[in-house]
Amino acid sequence: MLLCGTITCAVLAQNGDVLFEELARNSDFSGQDLEEMLHARTALNLATRQDLEMSGLLSPYQVASLIDYRERYGEFLTWAEIALIPGFSGEDVELLSLFFTLEPSDAKFRKFQWNSLIKEGNHSLMLQTRTFFPRGEEYSPITAEEYKARPNSRYLGVPWYRYARYDYRCRNKLYWGITLESDPGERSLADFLSFHIAAKDIRPFKILVAGDFRARFGQGLLLWNGTLFGKVSSTASLCNTETGLTTYTSRDENLFFRGLGATFGNKRMELSVFGSWKPVDARVIAEGFTSLVMTGYHRTPLELEKKKALASWATGINLSYLAENWKVGVTALGYGYGHRYAGKVTYYNAFVNRDLPFGGLSADFSFRSRSWRFFSEIAMDLGFAPAALGGVIYYGKNGDQAGLLLRCFSPSYTAAYGASLGRNSSSSNEYSLQLTADKNLSRKWKLDGSIWFFLFPAPRYLCHEPSYGWDTRLRLRRDGHMVLVRQQRSLSDKGITDKQLLSLKIGIKISENWMINLRADGLYSFLHGNPGQWGSAAYAELVCDERKGVFRGSFRVTLFYTGSWESRIYLYESDVLYGFSVPALYGKGIKSYFNFKYSPFKWLDIWFKISCLVRDTITCESKIQARFRF
Repeated sequence: MLLCGTITCAVLAQNGDVLFEELARNSDFSGQDLEEMLHARTALNLATRQDLEMSGLLSPYQVASLIDYRERYGEFLTWAEIALIPGFSGEDVELLSLFFTLEPSDAKFRKFQWNSLIKEGNHSLMLQTRTFFPRGEEYSPITAEEYKARPNSRYLGVPWYRYARYDYRCRNKLYWGITLESDPGERSLADFLSFHIAAKDIRPFKILVAGDFRARFGQGLLLWNGTLFGKVSSTASLCNTETGLTTYTSRDENLFFRGLGATFGNKRMELSVFGSWKPVDARVIAEGFTSLVMTGYHRTPLELEKKKALASWATGINLSYLAENWKVGVTALGYGYGHRYAGKVTYYNAFVNRDLPFGGLSADFSFRSRSWRFFSEIAMDLGFAPAALGGVIYYGKNGDQAGLLLRCFSPSYTAAYGASLGRNSSSSNEYSLQLTADKNLSRKWKLDGSIWFFLFPAPRYLCHEPSYGWDTRLRLRRDGHMVLVRQQRSLSDKGITDKQLLSLKIGIKISENWMINLRADGLYSFLHGNPGQWGSAAYAELVCDERKGVFRGSFRVTLFYTGSWESRIYLYESDVLYGFSVPALYGKGIKSYFNFKYSPFKWLDIWFKISCLVRDTITCESKIQARFRF
């Protein structure tokens, strides 16, 4: 009766919209990161109280309600069922589904045998391609004489994106996979190849992984080459939850290790060790390498010259002790390259350590006491430059939360495999204070806000002098409705820039399967001493979510008008599986897209998206993706 009485959720909840818009605006978060994050989720039906508390997503009231419901009625079957539990809304479920799955729990207790690899193994094959129109000059014909004079003016490959991924998993104990990808313009059938094989909870290993993997420990100051939400202005994102060694399943060609890693231990203590060696893209000259190339593009002879031109190695160790309400860990990391650094020293990188051995040490600590959660990490690189952060989160009644995070990153702190935890592209050159709060109001309305003050004591990119800024946000929301107010200040060589943003959204449910979303954004950008610029965007979106899950789709039309790039507006767009896009809209134009999923059989899912942008000229992009499960 409970399941029959639930209301089918929309394809995308508002919580996800704002989450991804902030990630795209404040960091380099991409669809590849989302894919990796979703693929690494753990089973909610297997999660202990400690697992739920340490995730940092739930209040003590929500944890207690979740466990009580599971003990009374058994394991969860659908996400809609969780929305009926006291303390949970549809938006809470949307966020929870980003970090957990609803995998059945009985597989954990059945004895594992080698014939289970055949009987109980799950296979998944995903294929995707996309292209765009018009093609551009890089794909146009060229004479031999012109190509000889300008060999890097044309791409060597076809204007089609190619992607294939195979995954195998058996009871979350044994799994392996392979990923092949080529960007538009690349000649190779598989320009990027990634592979992994891993075993979990098979003695003496808690996890053993070979091939491509990621390592995430502590809060990310020293070692965290993966996805995180540290720049999102929400209480839940203040504290990062380490995942240790995990397989790499994304498409980014840089942020992973390639080698061997293992975790040993018992319920309380864990020891993780790993070693990695892989070639990376770089510009290498006789004196050494001048820069690391992170684009992943190999479309022209010049780009091919930089492909895998530099050897890189890394080795690390982490020792952690986990008690009932607290955890402490120590991490050591060393890394290096096949050539010395020979890049240009300029104003924004003058403090970075270059000639010293690369690596560092860090110690992290977290403590949970009733409604309070404390967390911190202190790190030091091998050049003795320090970095530290510390925070506290308070969980009130009925899901209310408040948090504080303090960052102290010295300008010289260097950690190539650390996370970007502040406003810069690395965790350095920043002293900042961030305050957040979430309040549940009457009639399911929620109010949340944040204030982030930051100071940069040394010059940074496009700013020759020490600078400061702030970012404040206040949001009122309920289901598909939202009012968002945001004010930002930043300093650069151009001067002081203030930006004010107002965003309004209304979700109208037409029927059980159909919904209309209406949204309007207005932004005012003011560079002191110059005329201000206005930016605006509005869209209407029709969403269909068929109850049986055979068909899901959305159609959107967006109108936008901004003075320039400085008054650009970010709007989230739905996409194919494991994908999302948050385009920066600027200038004057119209953007529309049609995106749908069709599941004619249990073993087959098909996604198709076509988008069109009218701005001076017309550009179109289409995507097709299929997933086979057997």
